[in-house]
Amino acid sequence: MSAVIEKLILKNFERYKRVEIDFSAGLNLIKGRNSTGKTTILNALTFALFGEAPEVKNKLLVSRLPGSSEMVVYVKFRSPRNGQVVEIERRGSLDKNGDYRTENRTLKINGKIIPVDSEESLKEKVTELLGMSLRKFLNLVYVRQGGLNEILSPNRDQMDSILGITLLREIREQFEEARRELERFEGRDVVTELRILEEQIPKYDSDLSFINKDIENLEKEVKELDEVVRKAESVELSELLANVRSRDLIEQELNRNNSRIQVLLEQSEVSSVEELGEKMRLYKNRLESLSNEKNKLEEVIKYYEDKWSVTRAQIENIKNQIREREGLAEKGLSKCPKCGQEINPSILRKIIDEDRVLLDRLEEEEKVLREAVDSSRMRLKQLLDELKQVESRYLNYNSTMDKIRENQKALEELLNKKSNVLKAISEKLDGLNLPFKPEDPDLMVKIAQLLPIQPEELARKKKELEDRKKTLEDKKRRRDKLLEEFEKAKKLRDRLRERFEKANLVRMLVQSIEKAIEDRRRELLKRIEFKALEYYKTMTDQHVYDAIRIDPEDYSVWVHPKGLTEPIPANRVGGGHQTIISLALRLALLDSLNLRSLLILDEPTYGVDSQNLPQVANYIGEVSKHLSQIILVTHHNICEEEASNIIEVSVQEDGSSKAEIKM
Repeated sequence: MSAVIEKLILKNFERYKRVEIDFSAGLNLIKGRNSTGKTTILNALTFALFGEAPEVKNKLLVSRLPGSSEMVVYVKFRSPRNGQVVEIERRGSLDKNGDYRTENRTLKINGKIIPVDSEESLKEKVTELLGMSLRKFLNLVYVRQGGLNEILSPNRDQMDSILGITLLREIREQFEEARRELERFEGRDVVTELRILEEQIPKYDSDLSFINKDIENLEKEVKELDEVVRKAESVELSELLANVRSRDLIEQELNRNNSRIQVLLEQSEVSSVEELGEKMRLYKNRLESLSNEKNKLEEVIKYYEDKWSVTRAQIENIKNQIREREGLAEKGLSKCPKCGQEINPSILRKIIDEDRVLLDRLEEEEKVLREAVDSSRMRLKQLLDELKQVESRYLNYNSTMDKIRENQKALEELLNKKSNVLKAISEKLDGLNLPFKPEDPDLMVKIAQLLPIQPEELARKKKELEDRKKTLEDKKRRRDKLLEEFEKAKKLRDRLRERFEKANLVRMLVQSIEKAIEDRRRELLKRIEFKALEYYKTMTDQHVYDAIRIDPEDYSVWVHPKGLTEPIPANRVGGGHQTIISLALRLALLDSLNLRSLLILDEPTYGVDSQNLPQVANYIGEVSKHLSQIILVTHHNICEEEASNIIEVSVQEDGSSKAEIKM
């Protein structure tokens, strides 16, 4: 048998500065006094394989010894699955916050570097190569101090994990989750939705049947009405009737235009367009005459106003002269203070009298001019009022004439249309050999009498046909929508049926998985019980038990002593027997799970007194014969003869641990 673990190298790992340990097949004994660093080697081995140590934070694995820096852990092992040589190296250190940081991880298989992009990726590779996960490694292969006999009353979850039941149950739960997912559709219960659809689909079918029957009847009615209308509508007669209707419409419009012209004439108080034109001519002449008179009067007023203004200025000037001269006379001055001329009082008085005569004459003239301006202005106001009235009347007459001309133009166009329509009617009448005149006001009635049905009845039939066609289109749209909903409901029903069937299939599969899990578990337990008893018999000559039993409910171990009618709990037998039963069970588990390559025992004699120590050592020696490799940690001098490799661990003067192979 070849070794599984071949080499372990540590640098700055806990109390180890630098150590290189070689392991061999068979029993590898790690011995030394308490607290020297024996268990540290096992922690290092676990960390090297899986990136973590049991119950120790990674940051606590980095050495605190002076001068320590980067931590390096290297392990080399041979895969029990395929014999490949595997090398793992991990490098890391503490960051500024004191937390562990992986700086590098390397995996080699048969000397070739295998890329690993994460811790999980490396862990998966190691699990595959070792044939066991970290959980199984810690629960089955690595027996920690004081834990040897825990297998007699194990934790159920741990045992499920060791037996592979946990994985199977996880698979079963995944199937259960898939079943629950299948039983829901868009957040609703599939069974409920399916029942609703099963009730709706026949109703869709019934509604479609009724609506198809309605469509069939409507199509028949439309066809019959269309035939009636088609037969009743002669193309030639229809065209003739259309022309007659056009003639009548034109005649109506002609009458309306003539009426509008007559109303406009009446509003202008004339009886004809000519009379309106004559009125317009008279008012235009009067407007021109008034305009001329206004212009002349405005010139006269301007003349009088200018003359009046000059006269008033003269009056004011004379008044000023009289005041000045009277002032000079009153003062009795002999010379004028302004010009220095000699003043003769008598001459001055004469001049003043002459000025007064002139002032009286100018004031009389100013009065006459003012009266002339006022009378002219009054006449101008009267003239402007009359001019405004005449202009308003003229503009109204002009606007009325424009409207009449527009209507006359429209009349001409209508008369042209009427002429063309009458010509078309005449041609149609000739073509149909009908003895009617185009101008006949009763022509519509006479032509209608020639039709299979009366125009009113034909119009009613056509309206009925249009209504039926519209109803038919509405029914078809309703049918198409109903059919779309029907098909959608059927597809959804089929989809839900498929989900329901799949859910039932998954349910049956889950039940089968549960039964298979339980059958496998019980079969495996029977095999373990049998092998445990076999190992027990090979490890001791004290064959005091007929059977070893494992309770399938809680995995507690029972033994059946010879001579007793009932089994008893294994944890109630003597300490030595508990140890041998525990070892036998662990061997049976490793054998049954095809993991016979490795067993790690950390202080398995913990709590064993000195009298029973040789016996327990004996049992361990026997165990080593059944496995490829055992790593045993102890501080007792036991199993040295059975050991193929002895590693002595001690503490040096600087406080660091040292491990060396004992030659």
